[in-house]
Amino acid sequence: MEIKLIARPNKLYVEFFMNDVEVHILNALRRAILTEIPVLAIHDVFVHLNTSALYDEELAHRLALIPLKVDKNELNILEDCADLEGASLEKLIECTARLRLHKKGEEGKIITVYSGDLEPIDRKSVRPVYDNIPIVKLGPGQEIELEAIAKVGKGKDHAKWIPVSTLGYKPIPILIATDVCDGCGKCIEACPKNILKLNGRPHLEGIGLYLCDLDRICVRACPKRALKLEPSDSQYIFRLESVGQYTPEEIILSALDILDKKFLKFFNELKKEVSKFRKE
Repeated sequence: MEIKLIARPNKLYVEFFMNDVEVHILNALRRAILTEIPVLAIHDVFVHLNTSALYDEELAHRLALIPLKVDKNELNILEDCADLEGASLEKLIECTARLRLHKKGEEGKIITVYSGDLEPIDRKSVRPVYDNIPIVKLGPGQEIELEAIAKVGKGKDHAKWIPVSTLGYKPIPILIATDVCDGCGKCIEACPKNILKLNGRPHLEGIGLYLCDLDRICVRACPKRALKLEPSDSQYIFRLESVGQYTPEEIILSALDILDKKFLKFFNELKKEVSKFRKE
């Protein structure tokens, strides 16, 4: 397998080219990232006072979607809270964090309550990834006071526990011009993205391989039906953007570790069943 980095414009987004890989492996990686990586998010909200324009339920929903992070030396989520299914109450409590929010509107003005106004209670390093997420506006005399409990969960249970905002892969397009192609250029003119090149015969190169979305407009425009445009079955572009709790490297490595453990568990169970079958 060949892996080549294409783009890394910031610390949260990564894009790379993969060669000689089967699509079911990529899809398994994608599904593991979306559904199996443990993430900390607000789950329970106890509202002591709320005279704002938002209902308690709306306030709780907004708080739940604020991404949180915590220092590894205080709570290593990827290692200590990776598998909580069937865990004891003590273990579940270890993978939680409490926060508070108390704000009151100022006289004669409207204020905005932001995610940065959340304060940790027990784990002092727990904080929102972004401090500028608006939660609610408070008018003069309006006030909110609440306590929130964040717990570790997985994306298969709720979207608030998904660690990525962008995730997907696309196959590299394979353009083939048969011998009946006479280089008329009709396909070049029809391409909506202007990425087809004509050098005797039409072909894709460079950025064109990246931008082509396999719409096959060029194929339909060819008067001699001389073009074939198909997705590759072994070359892909993989894109990932983290919400901010983890780096892309941490997300990918964690997903691979999860897949490895699931495979070993399945393999061991299969061996047991085969052994039982042979004895019978």
